[in-house]
Amino acid sequence: MRVEPVLINELQLGDTLNRAIEFNRRGEFGLLLAMLSNDARDMAQFTLSQDLPLEAKLKLEFELPESQPLTADLSSDYIVDNSSHFLAEGARSFQLHQALVPEALVIRGGRESAMSEVLDNTDLHTRLRMEDARAEMPETLTLADILTMQRNFSRKLAGLSDQHLGEPEVTGI
Repeated sequence: MRVEPVLINELQLGDTLNRAIEFNRRGEFGLLLAMLSNDARDMAQFTLSQDLPLEAKLKLEFELPESQPLTADLSSDYIVDNSSHFLAEGARSFQLHQALVPEALVIRGGRESAMSEVLDNTDLHTRLRMEDARAEMPETLTLADILTMQRNFSRKLAGLSDQHLGEPEVTGI
């Protein structure tokens, strides 16, 4: 016994439905229509390809441009700036370039905005120390790296507290 797949939409019928109409086979035409799904979501015009995520499918379906980036990093080399088009050629040119290559809504440094606020309220030495710590910090830290950094930091703190109290620094036991 040969099992056929379930008939869902008219694309699976091919030209069978058309041939039933052409040769005046009302019974076959009625049977084929009855076998189709009644759910509108199963109709061929509402099915999207399964290989793309939903957002990408909808962008293709409605021919939408790429979304505008929310933030840009001032420390990177590539920052889109369409203001020169506005100054040189006017508002329409700016709108065209903004549609083709959109600028980010917010352009800021490489830090989060909360961290920038905190560092803005500190003295210059603290900001420089923070930049040095950021430059020295590797991208991926292992547990051993973190423990080593904490030991070194605690030794520095112990050395600073001994120096401020006027006591000699203890080196090695």
